[in-house]
Amino acid sequence: MTGTGPRGVRNLFSSTRRKRVLAVVVVVPVAAGLAVFASVAGQRLLTPDETPATAVRDPGTPPGLTEFRSPEAGFAVSYPAGWQRLQVADPQVALVAARDQQVSLLVRVAELDVAVGLQELPAARQLTDQIVMANESVELLAEPQPIELAGLPGYFYFYSFQDPGTGQRGVHSHFFVFNGQTLFTLVFQALPTEQFPAAAPTFDQITASFRILEK
Repeated sequence: MTGTGPRGVRNLFSSTRRKRVLAVVVVVPVAAGLAVFASVAGQRLLTPDETPATAVRDPGTPPGLTEFRSPEAGFAVSYPAGWQRLQVADPQVALVAARDQQVSLLVRVAELDVAVGLQELPAARQLTDQIVMANESVELLAEPQPIELAGLPGYFYFYSFQDPGTGQRGVHSHFFVFNGQTLFTLVFQALPTEQFPAAAPTFDQITASFRILEK
């Protein structure tokens, strides 16, 4: 991976967490299925996933991590073996894994109407902006950055938000990755905000493990 990630924003976190950012208006419509997973408090609607077929321990997986593979969605990612894998009803959500009610990962996979590559990336910024800013409580902690993850172009967002269940402010480290017409979204969550510095190294490990599978 190149570009900004959790390691690169830890220092920005403490100095910019109070920065207010006005919501931007864009013209690209956002499907309901692309709505951002907004809070771990919403996990009261989740149940443990009892289907371990896609969770494996591969010899190449770093110690302490479990690899999740989704041949259907076309990706693999590794998360800490001690985290609990959860399931949701949303068919676009391929993976939710959580350490507790404070630190979690969500991976969403959506199909777009058009393919997005490096050339189309600037125009795709309208879509990613609109998805993030759909939550009116969002405060950007750093400017969104173009990145490359698993050899694919995308954007990285780092922002705080207000959890609707507890009223606490949390942090999302949010990656958008485009593989043709497929959009992968990785959302790392720390709630409350004070949990982020300790969770950031784990988020880095998970991000580095993300890879595309051949269908």
